[in-house]
Amino acid sequence: MKKPHQIWALLTPEMHKKLKEYAVQNKIASTRAKMIMYILYNFHPDQLLEDYTFQSKVGKMVNIKVSDAELEYIKSLAQRYNVTISRLLRNLVYTYFHSMEENKMFYAK
Repeated sequence: MKKPHQIWALLTPEMHKKLKEYAVQNKIASTRAKMIMYILYNFHPDQLLEDYTFQSKVGKMVNIKVSDAELEYIKSLAQRYNVTISRLLRNLVYTYFHSMEENKMFYAK
């Protein structure tokens, strides 16, 4: 059996917490790694937002085990956005929750 690849994402404490809360609330696989993979495959923004609140000294680490095909897909996305894999994952999570907040405000009006 082939050993899976491991990728790492360093997130802000706020995004780290939101991943777990959102997964639990919506009955999605509640591990942060699976929630990130869910976002990767189900959220396709035209443009990534940069999480300017991120500081590596207080960042929370998420380890994700991926297959060859998943790794290639993630690498292609990182190349498309011209960022490292960790930055891609961090900004994708940030963009996902930011867009959800914007939608809440839009529908509240």
